[in-house]
Amino acid sequence: MVLSAKGSIVGLLTLSSIVRGAFQNAHVGYWLAQSAQGAGLMTAAVGSAIKVARDHLGLHRLEAATLVHNVASQRVLEKNGFEAYGTAHAYLRIAGLWQDHRMYQRIL
Repeated sequence: MVLSAKGSIVGLLTLSSIVRGAFQNAHVGYWLAQSAQGAGLMTAAVGSAIKVARDHLGLHRLEAATLVHNVASQRVLEKNGFEAYGTAHAYLRIAGLWQDHRMYQRIL
């Protein structure tokens, strides 16, 4: 959970689809209320998730996907050392439409 200064929940971050064995990978997903954007909360949350994934889960790689037009989310990832590596066409169905996503990865 991502909390505001007043302690209310304004976002959520997940590490999901954890694959062990030779891959040691997980997917990072997150959302943040519009009212909380721009304060660095999600940038800090992603940074904390990286530490957990590396130091406590022993993962080697994280990946994430953003809508191609979601520049704010892309900046969160880039500030945390993620690199774009391609576009997944019709990746997720959002608002009733199959939408393209920009794919990111970070080697831990």
